[in-house]
Amino acid sequence: MTENTPVTPITRFEDTPEYAAFQARYKALIGSDNPYFIVHDSPLTDRSLMDGKWVLNFGSYNYVGMSGRPEVSEAAIEAIRRYGTSASGSRLLAGEKSLTQQLERELADWKHAEAALVLVGGHSTNVTFVGNFVGPGDLVLYDSYIHNSVAEGCKLSHATARPFPHNDPEALDRILASRRSRFAKVLICIEGVYSMDGDIAPVPDFIRVKEKYGCFLMVDEAHSTCVIGQTGGGMDEYFGLKGDEIDIKMGTLSKGLGACGGYLCGKRSLIEYLRYSLPGFVFSVGMSPPLAAAALKSIQLMRSDPSIMENMRRNVACFMEEAAKHHLNTCLAGKTAILPVLVGPDEDAAALSNALREEGVFVPPAIYPAVPRGQARLRFCVTAAHKPEQIVEALNKLAACAERLGIKLPEPN
Repeated sequence: MTENTPVTPITRFEDTPEYAAFQARYKALIGSDNPYFIVHDSPLTDRSLMDGKWVLNFGSYNYVGMSGRPEVSEAAIEAIRRYGTSASGSRLLAGEKSLTQQLERELADWKHAEAALVLVGGHSTNVTFVGNFVGPGDLVLYDSYIHNSVAEGCKLSHATARPFPHNDPEALDRILASRRSRFAKVLICIEGVYSMDGDIAPVPDFIRVKEKYGCFLMVDEAHSTCVIGQTGGGMDEYFGLKGDEIDIKMGTLSKGLGACGGYLCGKRSLIEYLRYSLPGFVFSVGMSPPLAAAALKSIQLMRSDPSIMENMRRNVACFMEEAAKHHLNTCLAGKTAILPVLVGPDEDAAALSNALREEGVFVPPAIYPAVPRGQARLRFCVTAAHKPEQIVEALNKLAACAERLGIKLPEPN
């Protein structure tokens, strides 16, 4: 098609092909009972308030119950009294706060890094970092299960970007053996814990590959921070790594830490460069003070209270034991807070989610394109706040709902 080729103007969004495809897909899938955008009028801990009734909640990333914890709420309230509700400017110009600097120091120490930088959104942190750390002449190699935010950053960067098979450092090695010499910088992107299957990446193996070929390794710890490690510190604690073996440790403040935002940890030279150069930081407002205070208090609690992670590990083990009793397929999960139950067809996952909600158990469906076609699942998220009897109740009700609806759940491979 050239500039002179006539086209039919589209003047209403309703006439676009993407809207027509959306309408057809979601009307067929959801019908009149939408399992999404369910309103919760309380903190999402082991329970939440939905339509005026308390239900068991297995759909949140409040992994260690920090959102709603009194000490965290009080820290946020005190920050509002002192600083107001907004940073009211880019940190580079007017929005810097001693509170945010304290948060960055605490984060860096917890994550065994020289320095840290906090940003206002988790998704946007990946987009702006990947999109600007590499460029034309560079290469990004990413796990085929990587989060959308990294994929969007690759598009922004104009670097050459290629996936490699999930959690397969040997395949990555083969790619680098033939391609490393063609590119200046090579960035390898993986996740610590994968958000749809709940499996843990073999990070030490990826470190060996990146060191062999002289690459940068970025680990997205959105779902490993506050989920694995002795104090919930993630990959370094879990694998006993030295602080500088992972070049870029990315994570969010909006999951286990009960706030909202993203962070990057690494060498001081890199973080100081980003502080003055990263568009998603420089051209954005600074972090809201109550969110910074909440995240800071959450880290301090994680580091001082070992019972939090003890409860987490207990609940993960309880879920897996009960799932085995019901012969449920939990995909690749088993050691983290993300514990999916494979269903199969998208429509069955939506129907089961709705049926469970009627029984007082909230667990959302994960369907295509979040997961491959035909591999829809109910993504259970256990938290440190759950009690074993709640987990038993939820899985008993899942089995009962599946039987009532005539849905045969896939058994483990």
